[in-house]
Amino acid sequence: MSEPNNATQPQPNGRNKVLWIVTTLLVLFGVAWFLFWLLYLRFHAFTDDAYANGSMIKLNSAIPGSVVAFYADDTDLVRGGQLLVQLDSTRYQVAYDEALASLAATVLDVRKLYDKVLSNQAAVEAKRAAVATSSYDYQNRRLLVGSRAISDEDFVHAKDALVIAENELAQALAELQVSLDAAGNTPIVEHPLIEVERGRVRTAYYNLKHCSIYAPATGYVAQRFVDIGEWVTPSTAMMAIIPLDYVWVDANYKETQLTSMRIGQTATVTFDLYGSDVVYQGTVLGIAFGSGSVFSLIPPQNATGNWIKIVQRLPVRISLDPETVKKYPIRLGISANVDVHLSNLDLPMIAQIPSTQAVGTTNVFDIDMEAVEKVIDEIIQSVVK
Repeated sequence: MSEPNNATQPQPNGRNKVLWIVTTLLVLFGVAWFLFWLLYLRFHAFTDDAYANGSMIKLNSAIPGSVVAFYADDTDLVRGGQLLVQLDSTRYQVAYDEALASLAATVLDVRKLYDKVLSNQAAVEAKRAAVATSSYDYQNRRLLVGSRAISDEDFVHAKDALVIAENELAQALAELQVSLDAAGNTPIVEHPLIEVERGRVRTAYYNLKHCSIYAPATGYVAQRFVDIGEWVTPSTAMMAIIPLDYVWVDANYKETQLTSMRIGQTATVTFDLYGSDVVYQGTVLGIAFGSGSVFSLIPPQNATGNWIKIVQRLPVRISLDPETVKKYPIRLGISANVDVHLSNLDLPMIAQIPSTQAVGTTNVFDIDMEAVEKVIDEIIQSVVK
């Protein structure tokens, strides 16, 4: 028998080599992915369900009135304290003038009350003198009537005169007490009737000054609703102003991503508006205590037989670096990509200290009452002295 020819023996299958290569690559990829998750991914929470948010100031009027002018429109920059809307001040100027006239009339009436006290005091002294005189005459005639030095008629007249004088004194004392009660136990400038009129003048002055409506903060007009000739009330929104120095991001994370999330953890944020080249540094400010479905108009009712579990999302508020915001302004509602760094688990999950400081303040609605107080004092002093 001849030996087999080696050239006719089967060659190793090339597919085995390919399978080994693919398997090796998959294993390496799995190991690399595990190491990537172990060293990086598990310390980060990503979401692209995030949007810019911020304070939106709805400008309203403190008083009703007709709009005669407005000084800013959509997209305009406005400074805090800048005049934005002017209301017709005619009716409020008339009311202020009437309040001043009413104050002057009231001061005159109060002055009469105090003068009445002086008059009644003088009347009481006169009646006391009359009682003393009548009493003296009566006592003399009482001693003489027994000796018939005077007639019984004179004695009776003297007795009646004393009774009349005493009654008139009692009446004068009563009138004095009434006038004292009306005047009160206060200086004339502090009389309650004058204080009431002071308040009415201040109210009229307050309303008059609020015919001019100023911007409560610096920002941009997002929407203008008001127009000239329109009648506005305190419930009428006239403009929406967005301050660019108070913005944040609401990142809607899945509930499964919040296990390791803490207040104070750092975050990086990018916006589609500027692309991935502009990175904002941020911090987790807080995690909402309810999902969006809880606050919807019709909350979900899951106690049904066809219930399907849906992973809920909770808004997480992320602050933004103010310097970056100044350089790259944020528009409310634009999309964002958020990456929260979860490495620090020692931070609290919820706020531990209640907020005691004002988040936003403005003084444009403060009315300087010094000018009207000076006018009030001048009116009072001109009548009192």
